Amino acid sequence: MGVEELTNPLLAGFWNETRLRSSPETMISPAADHTDPGMSVQWTRIAEALGLGYGERSGAVITKGKTLMRARTTPSAGALYPFEVLVAFQDGHDYALYHYDAAGCSLRRLAAVGRHEVADILTAAPSSDPPAADADRTADLPAAVVAVVARPWHAMRKYGRRGYLYTHLDSAHAATNIALAAADAGFDPAVRLRFDRRALSRLFGLENLCREPQALVTLTAPAGGRPAGTGRAANPFAVPIWWHDGGRGLEQPDGPEREAWELVSPVSTYHQPRDLPLRFGTTASVRAAGPRTGAAAPVALAGPDDTAALDDFGPVVLSRQSAKGFLAKPVEADALGRTLAAVRGGIAVDCADGPLAGLRLLVRNVDGLAPGAYEYDPAGHRLLPVGGDGGSEEAVVAACMNQGVAAGCAALVALHAPVRQLLGERGQQGLAELHFHAASAAQRLCLGAAVQHVGITCLGGFDAGRIAGLALLADEEEVMYVIAVGIADENAVKWDRAPIAHSHGRDPRQPAG
Repeated sequence: MGVEELTNPLLAGFWNETRLRSSPETMISPAADHTDPGMSVQWTRIAEALGLGYGERSGAVITKGKTLMRARTTPSAGALYPFEVLVAFQDGHDYALYHYDAAGCSLRRLAAVGRHEVADILTAAPSSDPPAADADRTADLPAAVVAVVARPWHAMRKYGRRGYLYTHLDSAHAATNIALAAADAGFDPAVRLRFDRRALSRLFGLENLCREPQALVTLTAPAGGRPAGTGRAANPFAVPIWWHDGGRGLEQPDGPEREAWELVSPVSTYHQPRDLPLRFGTTASVRAAGPRTGAAAPVALAGPDDTAALDDFGPVVLSRQSAKGFLAKPVEADALGRTLAAVRGGIAVDCADGPLAGLRLLVRNVDGLAPGAYEYDPAGHRLLPVGGDGGSEEAVVAACMNQGVAAGCAALVALHAPVRQLLGERGQQGLAELHFHAASAAQRLCLGAAVQHVGITCLGGFDAGRIAGLALLADEEEVMYVIAVGIADENAVKWDRAPIAHSHGRDPRQPAG
């Protein structure tokens, strides 16, 4: 031990953290006393899946304060990313909990987590059901459990209470993408939304930190112990740095964040849990189309079996980007059809009986399709004409809260559901599940658009009544999420990421109020 280390531990710590290491084994070893090389390979593959599912990529975006940050593989309202990602890696007889920092592409150890406690979270059943035997609960635990944990204040300080909804949408984009990346790496992923959020918070040390676990993604390794997809390319912009020695924990909330946390208590699944039965299965991204009322013939779409968005996941997800504006040019109907085909895929969830959103398409400038509203039928991969004329550009922009990004778009996708009815039936859990499935469908659309080189951007700020009017939705159907598609304008700037919430009707050049 050197003199400097004895007299200046901060300097010694800085030196240790900044030393370059050429040996991968040195970086990825789970712990000094757990150097199983097979486990190290598995941890590395999981970290690579995180880098593709929720890591940085080429390009930059304007953030709050008009600063630049590197773009990520999933979108976020205002580029705020109001959530954190925690990963529990199976480590021999227990789990090792790490915090994944996308901006620094680092995994920092937080704590050890008991195997039996993880089993309790994953196998929890309604109180009316008998508990599973202890041996059964721990026999087939996943290689890792990824927790996407919302931090509502990061969105609410810009968007008010609506920012809480954006935590659900943004978290779902990330959870879906992580699951898809893990599947690409050879794992069997499953998304869990029906779990005890308070119990998980206690287990992961999140109590009193104003954070809400919103989704879990379990990653199960196939028989043989090594993922099948070890030949897949990793994200070159997200090479992980491992810190196994612990250190600082998660950031502590301040007064305003605690006030915001209490503000969402009546609507959050953390504060108002609901005990729903687990229903495992693979569910579609959007619901089936309703009964037809018009006489117009259905319109068949191109690419009914197009799975290109998942066949080469790595390059596709790294090329995904949010359009900052659109050129007043038409999109080809075939490209639009193949983009929509991406939502036909399903994802394994624990709420297969949960509510799904419908997909209404407002066509404005698509070669081969008449302007107007169409309902998308995922089973037949076709559009069912509803009527209307697509609306004027002024009407569309106004319905999108005067966001300039909507001008020139070739079509709008409206994800809709009978929200009030579902809230009455399922409460806060229904709100969480509905927004998860809507954002999961939106993420698949983003990937499909990347494959087809179609411009796309997700809009969380919109006048739901105006969008519903343009799309000719039934009175009980409410719009939850809007996605604009078209020919991207590479020179446009998306001003709704400025400090004032332009996407909620405020001009960033004018003071609030």
